[in-house]
Amino acid sequence: MPNRIFTAEELEGFGVPFECDNSEGTAEELSNELYDFTRWAHVHEFVFRAPDDGKAYRVHYRTGATEHQDQDLWNWEDRIEGVEVEEVQVTTTAWKPVKEKS
Repeated sequence: MPNRIFTAEELEGFGVPFECDNSEGTAEELSNELYDFTRWAHVHEFVFRAPDDGKAYRVHYRTGATEHQDQDLWNWEDRIEGVEVEEVQVTTTAWKPVKEKS
């Protein structure tokens, strides 16, 4: 699995995660979903297309669970690991209630 190491400054320069508009020099946002949570933080899984190499990467960032929680986006890391990802179709199975017979 190819990985790329980003700095917080590099991601900020790309507009990740809040200012991705796919304009010149900024990333294209592909997905942004709540991934996990703790008592103090929400952890988001963010997928973006990097403007410099055109590849898609997945990173995780944090926001405060409430407006009073101070969180660093990158969990105070100097190096943020981006995992190169690709879009694939996934089939899921779900259990649904049986409909009553008339």
